[in-house]
Amino acid sequence: MFKKSLLILISFLSTSLLAQSQLEIVTMRWWGQRDQPLAIHKASEGFHDLRIQYPENKEWVVFILRAFFIRGDFHTQDRDEKLRFFKFGFELGDRTLEMNKEYAAKLKKGDDIEEAVKALTIDEVPLMFWTAANLGKFAKTNGILESLKYKNKILALVKRVEELKPDYFFGAVPRYWGSYYAVLPRLVGRDLKKSQNYFEKSLKMAPEYLGTKVLKAETHDVADGDEREFKKTLQSVIDESSYDQHPEIGPENRMEKIKAKKLLEKTSEFF
Repeated sequence: MFKKSLLILISFLSTSLLAQSQLEIVTMRWWGQRDQPLAIHKASEGFHDLRIQYPENKEWVVFILRAFFIRGDFHTQDRDEKLRFFKFGFELGDRTLEMNKEYAAKLKKGDDIEEAVKALTIDEVPLMFWTAANLGKFAKTNGILESLKYKNKILALVKRVEELKPDYFFGAVPRYWGSYYAVLPRLVGRDLKKSQNYFEKSLKMAPEYLGTKVLKAETHDVADGDEREFKKTLQSVIDESSYDQHPEIGPENRMEKIKAKKLLEKTSEFF
């Protein structure tokens, strides 16, 4: 009787592991085509199922945050839909970060976010960054008042990422600062020289990530009123084909090339 029960248990566990493995394989296959609307929708569903099955594995949450960021940033032009995607992303990120009991306790006690993030560790860098990225996009899409409302939290998370892993995600931190110092109002700290230096630092870290050039064009070059550099930068992205099939960021690069074309078409709106 014991042997029979043991065999049934082994069979059940093997089937469960096989199902999880198949789900992961299929989901990652969809993720590899995330520049396509159907693929990122399917990948999002798969990551959600994996998260439900393995709630302690934060890797699946990070994929969900990235997926919803991409869906809001690239796959829809509808403002309400953008807000829905970004809101889901930063709220899920917040809840997952609060699984860190020390961080959650600091927030509950009423500590400033700048103090609370000190409890977050290098293992939580991806969660911090993609939570901040979704929150930043949500705030920007919602307008200046929302940007001011969430500014301290976004900055605290980005600074903590910078402290723990300054080269995270293909120069994401200096890329963020490059944009930040370009879009600040003049009266509260816009600094185009700092912006330029940060973008150059990001490009030096990861020249293969085309999004850095696109972000520089739409923030720094526009703020600087440099139409010639704007066009030159975007055209260099469109002409670059070396990284279209990059094993980690090929889909992102393909999306950035489409962004670059759309921005070029709207040059007259910026200058």
